[in-house]
Amino acid sequence: MIEVQAIAAYDIFNGIAKNGTIPWHIPEDMRFFKNMTLKNVVVMGRNTFASLNYQPLKDRLNIVITMSPEKLLKYCDNYSNIIFTDNKNIHLDIIRNSNEYANRYYFLNKHFKIFYIGGEQIYQKFIPICSTIWITKVKFDYECDLFFSTELDNNVEYKSNLITETSIYDIIKYTRVVDF
Repeated sequence: MIEVQAIAAYDIFNGIAKNGTIPWHIPEDMRFFKNMTLKNVVVMGRNTFASLNYQPLKDRLNIVITMSPEKLLKYCDNYSNIIFTDNKNIHLDIIRNSNEYANRYYFLNKHFKIFYIGGEQIYQKFIPICSTIWITKVKFDYECDLFFSTELDNNVEYKSNLITETSIYDIIKYTRVVDF
């Protein structure tokens, strides 16, 4: 079975973005994100794709969920690892047809995972179906204007495990303990 996970970073007030970008620069966290998502499927909203300068993440199948996929199709001309869709249940298609996806996108791991990577609306909609959620908690206020709104620390459906602790950030793995 394909694992469905989420990965996010937020500041002390659960802020995930400011003016359409991530307001902090933490190279170690970027490496962690890359290592976790490499050779897997990443699912994002249109604004998250825009924050990547309209370029898909390399060596990952990038799925962009948008109400107007036809407006973004021009980006498919330059990249073969991106799909634009208005299908909010594309994860079900990927799970049902995982062998097809693995064959079509040769760079995917044999047992690839699906990672929801943002933004705010994507997290709100899909966190409830994730078996694992990776959170980087940045220990400063960046006066963000977008927020991660799912409460995980006091949620009995998840068990937390501190993975990394530094003076700048912590990385916490939340694992679902209650069946869907």
